[in-house]
Amino acid sequence: QARLDAVPEAASFEPIELALPDGVVGAYTALDASGTPLSYLFTVEGKGFGGTIQVLCVIGSDGLIRTCRTMDVSSETTTLGGQTASESYTGQYAGQDTSLSGVSAISGATITSTAYRGCVEKAFAAYELVKEAA
Repeated sequence: QARLDAVPEAASFEPIELALPDGVVGAYTALDASGTPLSYLFTVEGKGFGGTIQVLCVIGSDGLIRTCRTMDVSSETTTLGGQTASESYTGQYAGQDTSLSGVSAISGATITSTAYRGCVEKAFAAYELVKEAA
């Protein structure tokens, strides 16, 4: 269901059958009605402050992030690391390229912010592998 919400214009989703970096626990290509790839969805896990966090990162075929969503930060401190689930944090990833130059950590939640950014960086590493294989 998260896939449909993340890429509403997609007609279908195809699992990506490649060896991807450790931490990438799910990978799909979003296709339009003619079978052309629109974007790539990566679900990535990382080590946060209190445990494992999980992030869904959608990267367009142009190499820019369409959206990032926090799937699970339940192990993190609600008032600090839990803020990585808020739109004010996740929204800054939209439109970014691999440099992630416009992304700021959450003050006081640097471990979770760094873990989140690490998940996005792993998604980009997976994206590069997918593009090379295409």
